[in-house]
Amino acid sequence: MQLGFFYLLKDSDEPLRNGCINHSKSSVVAQVFTIKLDHRLSEAEYDKIIEWARSILPKGNRLKENFYAVKSMMKPLGLGYQKIDMCPNFCMLYYLENAEMTECMICGHSRYKPRTGKGKTLVAYKKLRYFPITCRLQRLFMSPRTAEHMTWHQSHDAVDGVMVHPSDGEAWKHFNSVHPHISAESRNVRLELCTDEFNPFGSFAAPYSCWPVTLTVYNLPPGMCMWLEFMFLSMTIPSPSSPVRNIDVCLRPLIDELAQLWSSGAFDL
Repeated sequence: MQLGFFYLLKDSDEPLRNGCINHSKSSVVAQVFTIKLDHRLSEAEYDKIIEWARSILPKGNRLKENFYAVKSMMKPLGLGYQKIDMCPNFCMLYYLENAEMTECMICGHSRYKPRTGKGKTLVAYKKLRYFPITCRLQRLFMSPRTAEHMTWHQSHDAVDGVMVHPSDGEAWKHFNSVHPHISAESRNVRLELCTDEFNPFGSFAAPYSCWPVTLTVYNLPPGMCMWLEFMFLSMTIPSPSSPVRNIDVCLRPLIDELAQLWSSGAFDL
């Protein structure tokens, strides 16, 4: 996985075709892949577009031939996610020690919707989608373009009485004094967790709330830490209603991963 990522970085410097200066092998893949997602194209439609594009490009071009090849190329990025069934009342997750349960231990609600016919796949009432954070944090140190900025929070020249970054604040300094073993290593990652409710279908649609949970990397300078590239989506909590006080149930996979990173860190992919 680690070697594959470095090959992917190399592809970003390899031109799409000989003499091309505007597009690299990986930049074209990323752009076309984004178009597929934005316009909800099927895999067959995507493959047709790529087939046509390859037919008008000069021979020897490096455009991937189909959607399957693109997925294989992007796999080393480690951008997969986990589907975790959950109680529709936000009581519990069917996760780890509770993964085999078929009804909620709190409210008794069934995990799966009633089957409509023989052989039908079991479908959970509600699913949480969790995007692991470890691989994405490791990527920041594997690329020289970002690794050099991951110690900025400690190396920059602070001005007394002026706050240009959270590292200039009293809360940050208090954390450093309480956990000196963490602050002693400037490469240790500092994260901000944020979540809020929004209606993805607009204010005039039927009432529906979705709770995205994002993590922002505060090792980076102010000009970078607010870029979308460094705001990592950790999970989406879907529901017609708010999880209210049970949001901690939804956050368990993230808290477990952060606790593991706190105690033992992450060194190898």
